[in-house]
Amino acid sequence: MKKLSIVLGLVLWSLFAAVALPLQPPLLGTPTLTVPAKDHPLTHFPTSWVTWNLQWFPGQTPRAKEPAREKHEKAVQETLQNINPQVAILEEVMDEGALGRVISDHPWRAVSNFQRAKDEDEKLPPQNVAIASQIPWREVWEVDFHALPLTPDRPVRGFLGAEFSDRGGRSLTVYAVHLKSNRGGREASGERRERAVDYLRWDWHRRGLDPHQDAILVAGDFNCSLRNPEFAEEQTIRRLLKEGWISAAEEIPWPEAATVKADPFRKYPPADFDHILLSPGWIKMFGDQQREVRVVRKGDVPSDHFPVELKYFPPKVAPESTRPQQRFSAKPRYCLATAHTTYDQMQNVSMLNFSGGRVWR
Repeated sequence: MKKLSIVLGLVLWSLFAAVALPLQPPLLGTPTLTVPAKDHPLTHFPTSWVTWNLQWFPGQTPRAKEPAREKHEKAVQETLQNINPQVAILEEVMDEGALGRVISDHPWRAVSNFQRAKDEDEKLPPQNVAIASQIPWREVWEVDFHALPLTPDRPVRGFLGAEFSDRGGRSLTVYAVHLKSNRGGREASGERRERAVDYLRWDWHRRGLDPHQDAILVAGDFNCSLRNPEFAEEQTIRRLLKEGWISAAEEIPWPEAATVKADPFRKYPPADFDHILLSPGWIKMFGDQQREVRVVRKGDVPSDHFPVELKYFPPKVAPESTRPQQRFSAKPRYCLATAHTTYDQMQNVSMLNFSGGRVWR
């Protein structure tokens, strides 16, 4: 049955590629980078990951005062140190300097340079995404949406990509995403999220990636649920699952799988908006059993979102390479262009730990 599902996924992928209309090209740019002065050899892949929406970092509101910023920085630093991921994929970053202070033990850091589009509130600061790593990457790049035509399905912000390589020349590609919120209506927002995934496909094509052969990890705040029936028709994630992708947290039961806290006024129940998705090529390279996933809910998590952690346990004998044997140094290469994007306004409410609300089964 699983093989049949993957075959059907390949057919769907072929049909999508054949009938999809050409996309307006986004901007390719260079994120704000912090990297060690000396080159480091590319010897192995990261084995532990976390994705976390930090909530208007630092301060938890767009224009937080210094005491609130300092308190938030300290709490985020403690949470990340307790998790201790080799790679952190983070959303709602407003201050690259503050990020460097809380995750200084990750010397390879990339923060997007998103801008708002003309149809968004330009007075609020942009919410950037970041990739911070203890393991050197081979390359990092940014894709921005803010200059796209202002159509109803225009996606917001953009995404970051990074390529890691091991000593055998195998490659692993990672994407950090933060898709459109549900402000303005779930259905209209869903169309914009689906279009954002179309641009992920665009980037795979640009880079010569085949998700069925190449290891790809996509992580971040999708603002889309796999468990709430109100999202059942949205294809942002489900189309990828039909093509053989895996949601790393698919076996976590509810309510432990909730990654967004219930708000104090019970207007919005807990939700599973934060995801780590693994391509069929990832499973082919790393196997389907050697991983551990959890939603980090313990303690006073300083955000309206909980972190999602993935640990991968490499087999003693690595699977056969899906890439030609090569050797790389860790001196990064970058796509050169302007780097900007859009932002959608978020509701600013203080969030509580999970308590009550509707439970979706």
